[in-house]
Amino acid sequence: MKKSLVLPALIMVISLLLLTGCGGEEGVAEDESPIEGDETAEPAETSGTVTVTDQMGREVTIEGIPQRIISLSPSNTEVAFALGLGERIVGVTEYCNYPPEALEKDIVGGFSTPSIEKIVELEPNLILASTIHEEEVPRLEELGIPVLVVEASSLNELYTSMSLVAEITGVISAGEELIASMQQRIQAVQDVVSVIDDEDKIRVYYEVYSEPLMSAGSGAFITDVITLAGGINIFGDVDENYPQISAEVVAERQPEIILFPDYHGTADLVLEGMADRPGWESVPAVQEFRVHAMSDDTFARPGPRAVEAIEDAARIFYPELF
Repeated sequence: MKKSLVLPALIMVISLLLLTGCGGEEGVAEDESPIEGDETAEPAETSGTVTVTDQMGREVTIEGIPQRIISLSPSNTEVAFALGLGERIVGVTEYCNYPPEALEKDIVGGFSTPSIEKIVELEPNLILASTIHEEEVPRLEELGIPVLVVEASSLNELYTSMSLVAEITGVISAGEELIASMQQRIQAVQDVVSVIDDEDKIRVYYEVYSEPLMSAGSGAFITDVITLAGGINIFGDVDENYPQISAEVVAERQPEIILFPDYHGTADLVLEGMADRPGWESVPAVQEFRVHAMSDDTFARPGPRAVEAIEDAARIFYPELF
């Protein structure tokens, strides 16, 4: 990659990560259906005035039940659809690619470059924004459009995001059911991996980006996924969410599994590059061919499909248990 392209590429990757890559009795079912809401939400459970504190610490008041919603991030779009709000969504960003129904909605711009003009044309009465939209939030509010900022960097924060969206859109029960379903499926994984002693847990390296090398630190959503799947993130002790690291340090930490996002068919290129990295011939994951491309949207995006990422990761880490 040319040097002049590195910084823009890094900004794109980090921004996408921030916004965006049922339990059985014993183990996790291979054919478990993904968590998706119905296109049509249940009748609203609340009416009148609703006031909540969003995840940017702002007090947000909504008069009545919002029927025209615009989502400015892929994760918020997935949450809204999973809550059954599909028919109420009138606009999304060009990066909102799931569920497939989201592709049929009007586009209001990029995740970091929404068009205020296009938003106003769609006449929304609720915007679901993220912290990256800090500049747009006051502009939208000046136009009289309520904005709820929801963004998660952990599973618990994701549950809070879901609850906030469910409350302010009047589908509280749908939110409770969605969270309960996710918790049940995650608990099914936990029940299986809990038999593994800490010293025997798989050491995992997640490669967020390859040029320069970037991984996931303690505060990254990816670390939550790895931990809940029974693994140990080898960079989970780093305070920075997405630290730049070196190939030598990865080799020193001896990961037994390597995961990386498959950005639209880039898996082969990444694998070829790994073979030439200094010291990697002694890395257990490389020696044992335990290097896996993951869906970046599912694995790194804080949304309802995080439970699928946890289930998939657990199967990769401990195939003998699932």
